[in-house]
Amino acid sequence: MSTGSRGFGILAGVSALLIRDGVLWSAGRTLPGDAIAIADGRITAVGAFSDVRSAVPADARVVDAAGGLVTPGFVDAHVHLGLVADDALQCDLAGAASVDEIEERVRAFAAGSSDAWVRGGGWDRGLLPAAGPTAARLDALVPDRPAMLFDADHHAAWVNTPALRLAGIDASTPDPADGRIGRLADGAPSGFLADGALALMAPVVPAADTAVLADAIVAASRTLLASGVTGWQEAALGDYGGIPDFTDAYRRALDGGALRGRVTGAILVPFDLADEDVSAFVAHCLRRGHENARHGLVTTTAKLLLDGIVESRTAALLDPYLDSGDDRGQSHFAAERVARIVPALNAAGISVHVHALGDRAVREALDGFAAVPAEQRARVRNHVAHLQLVAPEDVPRFAELGVTANAQPYWAFATDVARELTIPLLGPERARELYVFDSLRAAGASLAFGSDWPVTTHEPWLGIHVAVNRRAPGDAASAPLNPEQALPLSVALDAYTRGSSELLGLGPGRLVPGAPADLAIADRDPLTGAPEDVHLTRTVTTVLAGEVVSER
Repeated sequence: MSTGSRGFGILAGVSALLIRDGVLWSAGRTLPGDAIAIADGRITAVGAFSDVRSAVPADARVVDAAGGLVTPGFVDAHVHLGLVADDALQCDLAGAASVDEIEERVRAFAAGSSDAWVRGGGWDRGLLPAAGPTAARLDALVPDRPAMLFDADHHAAWVNTPALRLAGIDASTPDPADGRIGRLADGAPSGFLADGALALMAPVVPAADTAVLADAIVAASRTLLASGVTGWQEAALGDYGGIPDFTDAYRRALDGGALRGRVTGAILVPFDLADEDVSAFVAHCLRRGHENARHGLVTTTAKLLLDGIVESRTAALLDPYLDSGDDRGQSHFAAERVARIVPALNAAGISVHVHALGDRAVREALDGFAAVPAEQRARVRNHVAHLQLVAPEDVPRFAELGVTANAQPYWAFATDVARELTIPLLGPERARELYVFDSLRAAGASLAFGSDWPVTTHEPWLGIHVAVNRRAPGDAASAPLNPEQALPLSVALDAYTRGSSELLGLGPGRLVPGAPADLAIADRDPLTGAPEDVHLTRTVTTVLAGEVVSER
């Protein structure tokens, strides 16, 4: 797929652009000079302003970086822009700071909506009981129609009694092998569904309107562009757990020219994919990839969602959760099936993007990649996302197998949920294996960064801050989470630019002549400031294919 004006939903930009008075940074180091010349969407010269000025016409637009850091555009290697868009159209609970606020938002939305369902998401799991909220509580807010509200992770949902009845979920409904139905004391469903149990709702949840969803995706993409993100991977394209397939909405948005950015997506591997259907699924991915490419949507990757999350005990662990008997979490795919699916995809030239939070899921993903002949692995870009828990013996396997560590850095501090749920479920010994970014780097793994927005913030500088400090932005006092795993600022910045760009095949992600002119200009140079102030950095100008697409 070309990265020219049609590919990736990019329109032709201005003919020439000159950036001056910037601190130029690329691929881990500060460059000599202070200016960049751009023509026809590509970088033509990098260096001192006096030398670069002649590389563009006299009437070229000039952007003054005012001493701010100029970097390659950020690339988000794992984002759910479709979920952001869908949540915005529904009852948006993101950022609600209390149970009262959650309930007021739900009540107000229901009162103002005539839709057959009340849908939405974004509620903070730490605000509600560990066992999950109840249908009775949601019935009091929405008594007249079905309601389904995803949590912030979108790995669980709060449903009311009408929704449970419509889906046929009752006391006799067994838990799926890869999920959990919350239960009351008498065995009746409580109204809390986790991971694989969400699939029970899929047949009854109404389909989203493609045109409306396309417009919402465009609106959400402008937020990414404003933060300096010029390319991304939509982390799961496919129906699952009541979440729609966003492919058609992306196509519509790209066809209309409103969606800007270098957009890629990962086609979801169905949870019920049988061994005898693997070849047909590979053919589907190839066919779908060709169809999507005609719209400017690059989908040469498949998404393998292996496990859930620690907080609902659905992440797949090597050792049991504390005080849970032999509960080691759940997997959507047996290890033997992973070892069939991954080689079949790689043999067809399809990269595999794995969701793995637990250490057992990480190991089974790596075992799947190890089953692929080395020459086939070298032709694709395999990666494992999230990596919340990685066993020490598996850390060197990333480099050995050429698998990129696709981390979401904003997760790597001691949130309230981590202190109250995650660490107590793992224990202090395993907690030292949370988000081992520097161990992966030291072992030679390629690093890429993503946000997992809307689960956490889309702002790259906030994620980079946590990678460097292992504390929340603005918090310089609390104990950092595994501080020995902190990354140097240059390494974290490289992972969010060059690392992610190379992983997604979007170009070199460097400020070099001939590279796509995708840039982010910051309001300061954080390399000269205190590490605890990195979070204060903001993108003020974003350049995509040589065109200024966002200015603050």
